[in-house]
Amino acid sequence: MRRRDCTRIVLGTVAAWPFVVRAQDPRVRRIAVLMAIREDFEGQQRVAALRESLRGFGWSEDQNLRIEVHWLGGDADELKPKVQQVLAHLPDVIVVNGTPGLSAVRAINNSVPTVFVIVADPVGAGFVQTLSRPGGNITGFSTFEPEIGGKWLETLKEAAPHVRRVGVLTDPEFRGFSSLWLAIEALAPSFGVQTFLVPARNAIEIDNGIEVLAQQPDSALLVLPTTINSIQRERIISLAARYQLPAIYPFAFHARSGGLIAYGFDSVDLFRRAAPYVARILGGEKAGDLPVQAPTKFELVVNLKVARALGLVMPPALLARADEVIE
Repeated sequence: MRRRDCTRIVLGTVAAWPFVVRAQDPRVRRIAVLMAIREDFEGQQRVAALRESLRGFGWSEDQNLRIEVHWLGGDADELKPKVQQVLAHLPDVIVVNGTPGLSAVRAINNSVPTVFVIVADPVGAGFVQTLSRPGGNITGFSTFEPEIGGKWLETLKEAAPHVRRVGVLTDPEFRGFSSLWLAIEALAPSFGVQTFLVPARNAIEIDNGIEVLAQQPDSALLVLPTTINSIQRERIISLAARYQLPAIYPFAFHARSGGLIAYGFDSVDLFRRAAPYVARILGGEKAGDLPVQAPTKFELVVNLKVARALGLVMPPALLARADEVIE
């Protein structure tokens, strides 16, 4: 008899069969992966790295694991109901990408073990008690310590020495980056620049903010890694090109998509490193006992094609440090 026929007999509804399979084979564990970004090549790479790394720890989808990937997008109003739907399927572990997604999970879940990836300042945002002992049911991988703000300013000035004004494109309500913005603001005088916040809560604000920035001479753009900035990256890159603004971005995929310079951690590597935490939790360890970890692998990518379009000559020292140079 086919499994679907069996299920009709036992439960009287086809829709309920996943729960029957789970009951019949308790060895299969469920991981819900919540991606609060677009389902694009970058997002797929992150999920693929998690899957591949989990196989190395004995967890495979053709044997003892079910991985359910949910692409949540960046609309904060839609996150909470989507997370509620995911929790209704009783996952054993949640892996969540990004601060907005973690906020939605944290608001309605205090029991399912959760591993976050790419979340800024998890202590300041109130997600964990301390980095060494997160407590509760959450742990993961933080990103973008305030010190990286100085690296962005330094690299931007090295590439475009004439710059005197730097607009920092970010969502002003995104509390996860408040310490990062304050660090950039404090460090700016040491690099001979003035910084100011360019609000970016939606596409209209991005358009207006970059247009206003471009009206001031010797200006440049520093793009913070908010969810809206990642989702709208083609728009931001296009506007920077239209207004001839030197810009620095937080992820390598920005430069590969037409941005001038990108410097930041390797996001795919963080998903790869999340797998052993998931494996340890499936093995019985508590998420709150596992320390929050920071990135260990960073990338500098320079797009020479964009530099030439802006009339910039990249210093040899900068190119020598680059992990990737796009001709």
